[in-house]
Amino acid sequence: MKDESTFFIPYGTGFLKAKLPRRTRIIRRTTPPIPALQDIEKAVKDALNNPIEHEQLSKLVGTKSVVTIGFDDPIGFCPEQRQPDFRAAAVKVLLQELDRLGVDQRNIRLVCAVGLHRKWTTRELSTIIGEDIAYRWGPSSLFNHDAEDEKNLRFLGETARNMEVEVNRLVIDSDQFIYVSNPWSHFNGGWKSAVVGLSSFRSIRHHNRPYPKARGKSTMDPERSAFPRLLNEMGAVIEKELARRGRRYLQIEAAMNNEIPQAVVHVVAGHPPEAHRHTLEILQKQHVENVNGQSDVVVYGMGNNRDPYSKMSHMNPILVRNLGMSYSFGLFQNRPLVREKGIIILVHPCTRTFDHVKYPSYVEMFESLLPHLKDPFELWELYAEEFAHRPEYVHKYRYGFGFHGAHPFILYGQGAYGFRYLSRVFIAGAEDFEAARRVGFEPFHTVEEAVEEAERTLGKECSITYPQMEQSYICNVE
Repeated sequence: MKDESTFFIPYGTGFLKAKLPRRTRIIRRTTPPIPALQDIEKAVKDALNNPIEHEQLSKLVGTKSVVTIGFDDPIGFCPEQRQPDFRAAAVKVLLQELDRLGVDQRNIRLVCAVGLHRKWTTRELSTIIGEDIAYRWGPSSLFNHDAEDEKNLRFLGETARNMEVEVNRLVIDSDQFIYVSNPWSHFNGGWKSAVVGLSSFRSIRHHNRPYPKARGKSTMDPERSAFPRLLNEMGAVIEKELARRGRRYLQIEAAMNNEIPQAVVHVVAGHPPEAHRHTLEILQKQHVENVNGQSDVVVYGMGNNRDPYSKMSHMNPILVRNLGMSYSFGLFQNRPLVREKGIIILVHPCTRTFDHVKYPSYVEMFESLLPHLKDPFELWELYAEEFAHRPEYVHKYRYGFGFHGAHPFILYGQGAYGFRYLSRVFIAGAEDFEAARRVGFEPFHTVEEAVEEAERTLGKECSITYPQMEQSYICNVE
């Protein structure tokens, strides 16, 4: 009898039965969920009445005010959440409060913060803000942000580190701008809502490009990652311009617990950095597991439901690469769960399937560029600007519900740090070996074969860890 245990590991749209050595360390969620709020709408009203480092909404708007409400797009929240969606509940309350304060509905705009993500149809938006709002508001008052609409962008200057700041004009020109966010991880929320979700490629290229000299700290680690600091510096430029006009940006954020589906447990409103700090405290308590020590090998099951970028579509190999290197390997604080020069085993079919409508530039990158060039830094330098400004990709982003032309270079590049840190990256259960190799993986038919190869490389008794994740959580590795 072999010294093995059987697991059903998340694998695309289902699970893959696999045997792991009994010495495998299994990490499970141990933190109990914080009880859900019973009345989300009341929590939103209470937050608006008690804003953090901010004035109450009643002091910010009047009967003649022009108000814009921004909100996270469907990609902005990855796990399944209990209904109603927080964005729907918060927007409903805001509209009621604005009506009570005498704001004319004709002076209110609702904008979905897509950044360089694809735009969303009215039906798709209805899944996050509710059918009543989605279908009651016309396209002139409910719409997606457009990062390529030059006449509706405002360039505000540069940070001290020469990062250009450009945002949707509604952030600056509205008498009051309000943003609704429910960050599912430390990566989202705060100033990121505006300086990414409501920005342009001109700005986003500064912090979302692959840097050869980057330290590789996880963006899920706000204490150590440079990413939130860069965003806060850009947010300060927005704040300065608003102050010059006598205005302030108001953020509303919800923190979610670790149930399945997740539920709202805390709502704050106020100045983005201070309000977001309260959200981060909840996220840290609910979504971070303390782990003692690194491992030689880590096995990551990858269910498609954990991928934010394939929402209302399906996976392609570049998204699989990002799910493996950013949302599996990259879910750590302090240091990676796997040791330097260790091996990770990703579990996913990695099929060569593409949604040509929603991912047009992904197709060209995969079919025409990756067969000849795989270095993410060179790919960015040679092609990102070109793809960003190619007329056909600009048109498909603006009018065809496609991701921005430069977007695949961002996701492909985010895997650079993991590949540099590890000695090998395996993918088990791969159905298309060539597709897997093209995005940098070593494919295996089974998990058992991948484990055997890892043992041949690192030693028969190499340490193995399997984070048994029903949904994504972050490992704080001591």
